[in-house]
Amino acid sequence: MPQYLLDIGIEAVPSKCKTGANIINVTALRNATNNVSVPFAYSLNLNKLKKDGVKNKARSWSQHREKRLRAEIGALKQELMVLKQEKAELESLLITQKEAKKLQIEEMQLHIDLHKLVDQVAEITQTKYFQQLQAEVEYLQNTDC
Repeated sequence: MPQYLLDIGIEAVPSKCKTGANIINVTALRNATNNVSVPFAYSLNLNKLKKDGVKNKARSWSQHREKRLRAEIGALKQELMVLKQEKAELESLLITQKEAKKLQIEEMQLHIDLHKLVDQVAEITQTKYFQQLQAEVEYLQNTDC
């Protein structure tokens, strides 16, 4: 058992016996000083230091975790900004493509309408009635009236 050099307030006081001799019980004094290993207040302080150490470790761990989470949140915010930017670009591209498709559809409709018109004109010009009218127009143009 370790020995601590402590002043515990015990003094060797000579005892007065009936014989009148002064006897000092050195063994009792030594045992008394050796048995006092740690004062109660010191053990309380030691326990408090241990608890504070645990609290500091927990606080340190929570601070580390908080820093790590903040960094992770920052990275996620940056990623979100990049994704929003990509989304905006894709939406712009989609709008552009829609407009291009609308123009293509309008051109196709015009093309179809022209084919329809040509077919309708051919259908009309190939009739006997139209050919008769055209022959009369040529006759009238050639004669001087």
